[in-house]
Amino acid sequence: MTVQTILIIAIAAVFGVAALLAIIRMIVGPSILDRAIASDVLLTEVLCILGADAVMNHHTEMLPVMLMIAATGILGTVAVARFVARRDRARERADG
Repeated sequence: MTVQTILIIAIAAVFGVAALLAIIRMIVGPSILDRAIASDVLLTEVLCILGADAVMNHHTEMLPVMLMIAATGILGTVAVARFVARRDRARERADG
């Protein structure tokens, strides 16, 4: 087994565990913000995996896909932030 193969296995294990923990946080997360952050973490992991694949195999075909995933993550985060801000403002008006 080469050093590169060992590193690929180790990196896959780390990304797998991180993805599993992010999915658990998305399911169990007590608030919508926890779920949004876990979603961002999962999208970032996907981007890292696709980027690592592109570097290892010397290709750029995945770049448009990576850009769309990043844009989706940003738009999702902004949407959740706006929703939470509106909800908090409505609660403040109701309280006082």
